[in-house]
Amino acid sequence: MSHDHWNKMKTAVVAVVRGTAAAAVLVTLLAGGAAAADGGKINLNTASAEELATLPGIGASKAAAIVAERAKKPFASVSDLERVRGIGPATVEELTGKVMVGQ
Repeated sequence: MSHDHWNKMKTAVVAVVRGTAAAAVLVTLLAGGAAAADGGKINLNTASAEELATLPGIGASKAAAIVAERAKKPFASVSDLERVRGIGPATVEELTGKVMVGQ
């Protein structure tokens, strides 16, 4: 591979990485901006699965389960998260202060 070709490839890779990083920062800022309106807490009744998945102890599958459970019946309290399979008192305690319920 020629030196010129290598430099072009390196430049392209750097541009993709920077673009990906910029997109991640933008998503984080947008999610944080939405949370900031509620005192920095994520609303369990309105947050996307992607937002919920950022919470400690909540991955993509539990986030999807939270969204499915609230579609059946909105959460009236943070402790209602225990209705979701795989979420128990310890997880609810860890999330208290990071999440809220609302319409």
